[in-house]
Amino acid sequence: MAIKEDLTEIKKEIDAQEQFLESMIKGERFFRKYKTLLIVLCVAAIVALIGFYASKVLNDNRVEEANLAYSKLILNPNDTSALNVLKEKEPSLYALFSLGRMLDKNDTKGISELANLKVNPIVKDIILSQTGDTNTQILSEYNALLKGFELLKENKIKEANDEFNKIALDSQLQTLVKNLKHYQGIK
Repeated sequence: MAIKEDLTEIKKEIDAQEQFLESMIKGERFFRKYKTLLIVLCVAAIVALIGFYASKVLNDNRVEEANLAYSKLILNPNDTSALNVLKEKEPSLYALFSLGRMLDKNDTKGISELANLKVNPIVKDIILSQTGDTNTQILSEYNALLKGFELLKENKIKEANDEFNKIALDSQLQTLVKNLKHYQGIK
């Protein structure tokens, strides 16, 4: 009886080893078949990781240099080298800094020149609002809200709703617009 059990144990071990070898052979065939594709994918993943890391490092350096230049400008607003670094590294921050200085000096020509820089669209709207341009999105929505509210005060509900409809649906003013439409200026 013991010999029979030993034989079945040996058979089970041989079957397990056979299955292991079979799976190794299948794996080797798979690797041989798709070897170039797997190598290309690994190389592409490594290049992508290196590129992502390099981009992050370059961006961090750019931001650090811009912050250093901005700190220098806060201490000494007449530092032209820091102003040039800020203009090169972070044009939006340069535009806001220059806008503040030009507003203090009441320099409308300089503000108009700032509007021509390639900056963030929101910063551009802020600059254009200082030049008196009412076509900017920020001011146009706010002006539509104020006109609509004034029309509600005069009990011109249809005209007020027309003004409110000029405001974009994704605007932050929409909650206020919905309340004004609902209550129609009452209260």
